[in-house]
Amino acid sequence: MTRSIGLTREEIMRVQSSFDQMWPNSSVMVDLFYARLFETLPETRPLFRGDMAQLKHKFIATLAVIVGSLDNITGLLSVIGKLAKDHVHYGVEAAHYEPVGEALFWSLERGLGERWTPDVEASWHKVYNFLSARMISAAYH
Repeated sequence: MTRSIGLTREEIMRVQSSFDQMWPNSSVMVDLFYARLFETLPETRPLFRGDMAQLKHKFIATLAVIVGSLDNITGLLSVIGKLAKDHVHYGVEAAHYEPVGEALFWSLERGLGERWTPDVEASWHKVYNFLSARMISAAYH
């Protein structure tokens, strides 16, 4: 068990491996993510004031850093601490984290197809639950 984030080594490897499998189609996954987010939570659309192509690139690059840091708690906490504060500045509210997670899982499922197994899904949920709880705590408490 990785003491700091509550995931087993196998769960971390599952998330990292599935991310690597999705990577060649990451631009499609990111497009799906934002389309789903704006469909399910249209009030978030105005929060994205910059060039969407740049924002999409930043999203997938940041996700890559997070996924790659899952076995480095110090680096991971540093990244998500800064990310949490940035998101407050952008106008993100604690209530946005759950629907954002659902949009992420939805887009990953479509990006991975049959490789989105129950074990992969459960591992991603554990990662996201940890990250979102830490980010909410860092940003709003």
